[in-house]
Amino acid sequence: MKFLAVLTVLSCLSSAHALEEFGGISFHSSVPADQVASLKNDLRYVFTNPVTQSDAEFLSTTGLTAGTGDHLHNWIYNRVRYIVGENYDLRRNFRARPKLFFKYPKSPLPDGMSGNSINVVQVVMSNLGGAVYLTGKKEDVLLGLDMDGDLVSVKSPRTGILQVGSGLFYEGFSINKSDVNAPANSVSRLGTLFHEARHSDGNGKSTGFLHDICPAGHQYEGHAACEVSGNGSYTLGALSERHMVQNCGTCTTEEKTILVARIADSFNRVFDRSKAQARATLLAELKTAKELLQMYQTGSWPRTMRAQVDGEIRALRSKITTLEAQLANLTIVPDVRPASLDPRAEGNFKEESVQKSAGLMRKSL
Repeated sequence: MKFLAVLTVLSCLSSAHALEEFGGISFHSSVPADQVASLKNDLRYVFTNPVTQSDAEFLSTTGLTAGTGDHLHNWIYNRVRYIVGENYDLRRNFRARPKLFFKYPKSPLPDGMSGNSINVVQVVMSNLGGAVYLTGKKEDVLLGLDMDGDLVSVKSPRTGILQVGSGLFYEGFSINKSDVNAPANSVSRLGTLFHEARHSDGNGKSTGFLHDICPAGHQYEGHAACEVSGNGSYTLGALSERHMVQNCGTCTTEEKTILVARIADSFNRVFDRSKAQARATLLAELKTAKELLQMYQTGSWPRTMRAQVDGEIRALRSKITTLEAQLANLTIVPDVRPASLDPRAEGNFKEESVQKSAGLMRKSL
């Protein structure tokens, strides 16, 4: 799940309409009609917007050979095939299927995959395809989801089933408040789409690119809103937005400033695990030192111990000053991108060509 400003609560009302397709991506009837229209507009924007410069790091991280709209859409299309609304009832539409000739690879599960409930994964990522696949692999049962009467077997995270709620369209988080379909808003939502699409990648320990718990001292401490790899969802989403901002000819300076700030926030979700552990140790030492200092300062001590107590107070104050300086100089955000996880997806899926996905988009335009 991509966390918005802090932890945006998604909410939406259903709107009855039949399952429809745009650019090869199908929208479940649980997605409100206005959101479907906006998401179609976003896909149209990424496909048709002229690209004058490409972000080299974005291309290398995605494996794209070009940063043009047809290649960007193809990258999304190979990872996202279905979008459902927030009120899509996962348990009601959950199905176990005969495995027949299908076998899960014998690779290990990600470290973050624990417990028996599918909600364990769902909390980490709102990519339902990846969640269902990992649950099926863990239990060695082929699972599927009902898509308006069409039973979709999830044989790979690349089955590509995303759940998007109205938090994506929350007015307080929009860039352009007056036009929900303004290019700047499309860039922001597309960054989220790239972020979620990355959760369709990975194999073995990297399957789903699960998020990490933000460490002590981080803005989102305790929440699964960080990562330690150099090519995870937050990094990928930020790089995609940076690429699109560079090519947004109609975005205002103010809109670009807001987008750049949000890109920086995503990059700050990437942390160095060893530095985070060192920071946690320093914070624990600082907490203990302050508690001891308070004890010495407020305690009732015999006159014969006064000199010893004063010495302890001076020593603790000096230690606190040193620890605070060490904390101030210790940044857990790495200076360079950390090592990348293997993005090759496991399971049964077919990688479609740029020509195939471009043809589907042109039919939809």
